[in-house]
Amino acid sequence: MKYFDIYIDSMKGIYTYSDKNNEFEVGENVIVPFKNLKKSGFIIRKNLKDDFEFKVLNISSKVKNSLKLSNEQIKLIEWMVDYYLASYDSVIKAMIPKKIKISYSNVYSINFDKFNILNELLNNDIIKYIFSLTMISYNTAKTKFKKSIIDKLIDKNFLFKNN
Repeated sequence: MKYFDIYIDSMKGIYTYSDKNNEFEVGENVIVPFKNLKKSGFIIRKNLKDDFEFKVLNISSKVKNSLKLSNEQIKLIEWMVDYYLASYDSVIKAMIPKKIKISYSNVYSINFDKFNILNELLNNDIIKYIFSLTMISYNTAKTKFKKSIIDKLIDKNFLFKNN
């Protein structure tokens, strides 16, 4: 198991998380649990300790289609934080273009194990629409169709949440 120090979006410091399956690298943009929320962050460095005085949570996943910080960028971040006594938040936000935004939304897909039942029960418009996208955010689904219908589909596991 590896441990990493991670900058979490809009936080001043860095936090330690574990990588149980050895699937993450320094510089990657990842999703981590933070105060009962999912937040994005960048892996700043490996943490060589293997014993901690606090509970170390696991990194949830990589942010899809996101940028990866190079070793040179990470060295520059670390140098700026140390030299200017700046926060990771201020340095990283100055480095990353403002147009790059991470949005946190629940994204759902059709449960194909229940597709036949679902197809019989529902208005074909909902099925066709979600099927054409393969994934749909909860906010999009509830504005396009009735919230109560979308909630029932989720409760009955006809739609499942993507991680």
